Amino acid sequence: MRLCIKRLRFLSGGSLHFSHTSQVKRRQYSHGIPFLDFYKTTTGTTISEDHLTVLKKKHPHIMEVTHDSLQCTLQILQKFGITAEEACCHPHVFSMNPITMENYGDILRECQFITVSAKHIIKYHTFIRNRTIAWLKKEGLLSEDIQLEQVLLDKFQEWPESSKTLQKFCDTNTSVLTIRMNILEKFLNWKLAVSSEEFRKYCRNYLPLQHKPMSDIQEAIRIAENEIKFDKAGIRRNGFVISADPLHTKLILENVRTLAGMDIRDVLKIEPAILKNNYNSIIQVRNILEEYRISNETQRKCLKVYCMRPETVRERLDDLRSLKEYKVLSTNPRMLLLVIHKKKMLNRLTKIETAKKQCFSLNHLVSSSKVFNNYINSFGDKVCGRDIAILITSSLKLPAHNGRGQAARITAVLNQLRRHKYWLHVAMSVIDENIQFLRNKFDHQIIMNNCVILLYPVGQEVNDEQNDELNYSNVRYDCLTDAQILSLVLYTIEKKYHFSGDGIWCRQDGLKVESQKN
Repeated sequence: MRLCIKRLRFLSGGSLHFSHTSQVKRRQYSHGIPFLDFYKTTTGTTISEDHLTVLKKKHPHIMEVTHDSLQCTLQILQKFGITAEEACCHPHVFSMNPITMENYGDILRECQFITVSAKHIIKYHTFIRNRTIAWLKKEGLLSEDIQLEQVLLDKFQEWPESSKTLQKFCDTNTSVLTIRMNILEKFLNWKLAVSSEEFRKYCRNYLPLQHKPMSDIQEAIRIAENEIKFDKAGIRRNGFVISADPLHTKLILENVRTLAGMDIRDVLKIEPAILKNNYNSIIQVRNILEEYRISNETQRKCLKVYCMRPETVRERLDDLRSLKEYKVLSTNPRMLLLVIHKKKMLNRLTKIETAKKQCFSLNHLVSSSKVFNNYINSFGDKVCGRDIAILITSSLKLPAHNGRGQAARITAVLNQLRRHKYWLHVAMSVIDENIQFLRNKFDHQIIMNNCVILLYPVGQEVNDEQNDELNYSNVRYDCLTDAQILSLVLYTIEKKYHFSGDGIWCRQDGLKVESQKN
């Protein structure tokens, strides 16, 4: 097992745990800027004003280093035999990402660099990417007789020797990175049948893969196969799995048993990108979604939300609550897409308002640019029919014994709405306003069975309920059922328009256009 500070960073929700000695040492300089106090404690000297100015210019974030991150860096450096005194001579190490720094050190050690110093870690990319093997040997960084290709091949114990082949690279024009990527490509081809094109895609889209120790990559694949139960095709399709940090993955599996009411392993197979997040952030996002009463069903429709930072999720949910469009779409099972695509959504709402269109839908706000541009540039105003049906079925709660699933309800609503030739040209806000008006007056099942009335503005329904035209002399109103009342109101509205369907345009600014079949 790697003696890795990453274990410390993720204990108890990401908090660092230090020994008594390090805590005492921390208290010795806890009164000032951590790095400056640490420097004085370690070297016995104070950084001069001139040196401090230069230091801030070269390392602008050095003054922001906290006690915990400083201790984290020191423990990683100690793993490679780098002392605190040496670290003071190379302060850039305190500005580096700890996990990245450890990976760099592990790769240098994996390639059998004679020494791994702070300077080597800082100049990792220069040595690994830009310098040839011959140059590294000449500078004494690698031993003269080392066969780097063979050394790296030996790191793969499960890979049969009969399947390993030596490319026999020339030291004078080959870098360490070239050899590492060549061997990794061959290994992934043997292990997962990864093609050359797929491997190039991994290197292009998953940059950390190029700078991960071979041991981490092998462990990541082992966990994916044996613990998460990915098949080879699933791993091959998702570079996230291969480039994932194995410790991150283990901590997620140990601490996050379920997400969205599903086993965490099933969730990771659906949305492997969650592996980029640490387990503590995932738990925080889950708690935030529960706090906002977002159902498991809604979460399952958009598991990508667990790839986000918890602070971002909370901030966006707070901001969206103040939007009237969000209030209309909040019952849609895909509403979390609004959280993920908040900036795109706000930009599109502005364009919709400028174009004086009213019939927006969730599909318009989060779909591809091609779909949105077709909508915004088209004549007239048209909404997504399925979003209308989802709004109606998700806002009206039917009794559990009804026995109809959500999909069947959506189909039933669509079949009714399609009878109205202008149904696709009614604003979602009009339908939502109708639902809110009727849901407290009528049984939800009856509203569902007469959902065409939801296409008409509330003002029409209220006026016609109070209108003398409803006073038919031969009708006993006390004997009418709720369903008959809604039918009579709809009849009265359309009677004035000769049953043409034009009643929906009352108090609506949209243009009347020819209906199109959904």
